[in-house]
Amino acid sequence: MSSKKLLGAVALAAAGLLAPAGARASITIPTVPVGNIGNAPDSSGFGSVAYLYNIGTTEVTNAQYAAFLNAVGANDTNALYNTNMAGAFGGINRAGPSGSYVYSTVSGRENNPVNFVSLWDAMRFANWLHNGQPTGPQSTATTEDGAYTLLPGAITANTVTRNPGWQWAVVSGDEWYKAAYHQPAGQGGDTDDYWLYPTSSNSAPSAAQANYLPAGINNTTPAGSYAPNFYGTYDMAGNVYEWNDSLPIPGPFRGYFWGGAFDNIAGWLTPLNGILSFPASEREQFGFRVVQIPAPSATALLALGGAWAVRRRRA
Repeated sequence: MSSKKLLGAVALAAAGLLAPAGARASITIPTVPVGNIGNAPDSSGFGSVAYLYNIGTTEVTNAQYAAFLNAVGANDTNALYNTNMAGAFGGINRAGPSGSYVYSTVSGRENNPVNFVSLWDAMRFANWLHNGQPTGPQSTATTEDGAYTLLPGAITANTVTRNPGWQWAVVSGDEWYKAAYHQPAGQGGDTDDYWLYPTSSNSAPSAAQANYLPAGINNTTPAGSYAPNFYGTYDMAGNVYEWNDSLPIPGPFRGYFWGGAFDNIAGWLTPLNGILSFPASEREQFGFRVVQIPAPSATALLALGGAWAVRRRRA
């Protein structure tokens, strides 16, 4: 799918998202399958995934996140909205009093990645998808349980991880790393099956290939503005850092973040420069992407591994 076609699909999915308070929201998250089951990690130890999964073709957008807010954020008891989202780097406005909050996207920034989100915000969005996109107060039925059980003590201790049987989740470190850098040598990849940049290359991308510092934009760009990589994902180089749900070391941090952001140099787009952050951090550089376990009917088709992905990429 071309970048223009992807943007059109995202725009169509966004149409009508911002329903009146009390109405049921319904969004579509475009995904692509990531095959090559059981691939080996690279020299860093990251990137091996033993199962099939679908990953969002782009970061979660302002339109998608605003639909989520309109479904569960009338009171916003868990501070899913950050007032910086209405600023120069954001893309979501909020109006009305608490109990009747209504959210709308900033004109022209509907398809930019949502930012100023914490890992807990991202997990609540994933729970909402897992639970079928319900409308209502933030509770175990909407945002607090599902793929993740978000109990206050577990949040404070930073011990929240995926529950068995998850259907939608925030991408894990290995899932993100594989989708960004992996391509088997036998399917046109580098000799060690991993590229240095998420643009299926060992050379730093140009300003026409990714939104990072050489582009001189100094802000986010619409999701899908640049060409996809091997697995068919967009914007894994630059734009925003993307939360993952891995807990790489015990303690207060989550991460790693790879791939860089719009204000980074090329060196921060490589696997050599992963960073950790506090899970409650909300910054203009921080967004997220989600993953889905394929439906059983799709699993048999995906058992062919990466062959389908190669045919799709060469089509």
